[in-house]
Amino acid sequence: MKRRTILIALVGIAVIALVYWPTFRWLVQSWLSNPYYSHGFLVPLISGFIVWTKRSELKASEPSIIGAFVLTLGAFVYILGFVWAMRFLPAFSLLIVLGGLSLLFFGTRATRAIIFPLSFLIFMIPLPFIQELGFSLQTISVHSSAWLVRVFGLPVTTVGPEIHLGDIVFTIGLPCSGINTLIALLALAAVYGYLLLGPVYKRAILFIIAFPLAIGANTLRIASLILIAKYHGVEAVSGFYHDISSPLFFVIAFLFLILLGRILGCRLRVPASRR
Repeated sequence: MKRRTILIALVGIAVIALVYWPTFRWLVQSWLSNPYYSHGFLVPLISGFIVWTKRSELKASEPSIIGAFVLTLGAFVYILGFVWAMRFLPAFSLLIVLGGLSLLFFGTRATRAIIFPLSFLIFMIPLPFIQELGFSLQTISVHSSAWLVRVFGLPVTTVGPEIHLGDIVFTIGLPCSGINTLIALLALAAVYGYLLLGPVYKRAILFIIAFPLAIGANTLRIASLILIAKYHGVEAVSGFYHDISSPLFFVIAFLFLILLGRILGCRLRVPASRR
């Protein structure tokens, strides 16, 4: 019986690898070329590690026929992606197919145990609207950081993606829109919420708060660059501080997220061996 299970698993892996090979190639190419998804390599590793920690719960129970319907849905999404030439749809269908296979062979209990790592794989899939979202965040970053600088008494004006401070012009390009910070912070907030013990709605609040936190962190970063340029010269922000400011404010945003988790009364899961 054990050999039969292993054989079926190997055949399933081979079929998935063959069917989804073009999708795997597209994902890897996107991770290598798309700066918004350079974290893509880490996502399946994190998901795989979480599944490994759940290995004691992944014992075959009564297989669920629901898995066959989920597999059918996954196949339908895959076909839609092929017909409509939308590469992200086959990638989404992979998540559905994996969930269907888990239901079909292991049952609902085991599938429930790995629902988070399966869902977390969404963060490895480049979404088609990310570029448009980047442009929206670019506009928000320009106006919010300009407003904040005015609070400090500096007369700045905005023209499109530019912030003018006297003769100094700051161009807020897409890399400075905060989209990288937003995607990374959302992924980190999802993992952090999973590691917490507490009501689901509180952990959902933490995930949702990651949106304004990412925007706020990028606003503070741009405003700090403008203020430093004003009082210490443009050269002061064109080198080390410019490069270090992005990870610096990202860390600050995440620390604030941890603080909010503590305020909400959530606490980290404690391994059973340490209780």
